[in-house]
Amino acid sequence: MTTLRHSFIRRAWAAGLLLSLALVAGCATTANSPSLFVLDSSPGTADAAPQPGAPTLMVAPVSTASYLDQGGLVYQTGPHKVVIANDNRWASSLSGQLTDDLYATLDQRLGGINVVRANSHQHDVYQLQTHVDQFLGHYDGNAHIAGRWTLIGPNGDTLAARAFTRRVPLKTDGYPALVSSLSSGWHAIGRDMAPALAQTIKSRGSGS
Repeated sequence: MTTLRHSFIRRAWAAGLLLSLALVAGCATTANSPSLFVLDSSPGTADAAPQPGAPTLMVAPVSTASYLDQGGLVYQTGPHKVVIANDNRWASSLSGQLTDDLYATLDQRLGGINVVRANSHQHDVYQLQTHVDQFLGHYDGNAHIAGRWTLIGPNGDTLAARAFTRRVPLKTDGYPALVSSLSSGWHAIGRDMAPALAQTIKSRGSGS
């Protein structure tokens, strides 16, 4: 009976959370400006000076599933249904925010490796490609993040590829709590990437 009661309470809480999100999404009228959100900044440091002779990792722009690229925050209301909020939106490109945060996290954690942003003038560098399939609120009361990263060598060969997934509980109802949990989960994914990237790159030298 205790297990059933706890299960009922958890489901009721998740249902209440979804109702709160839906009400927030629907209460704004066309006369009101949408609420805009940004991810929490990664606790990174200022761009470090290049280290001569160290290998270089270029962080390519993070790509996302098309339904995540519509501007609105996304939440899943059932096994096969997602809702894109019209009045609760990202203040700037989600892809850009994910890229900036990932760059800051890796720049802080990859000592002995030059971490740079993508540009057309980089040669003989390692490249990190990241794709995000899920970045949303879920009816189970968690923020869900899932995707895959690939490390490309200076010669264009694939050196490593890993899937990632993370669920972060929402501390309270509403979109601010959802954005906070998504931010926390994305920071953690960046931290988890760092050791595997460092091991693979350093084992192969500078790649020059």
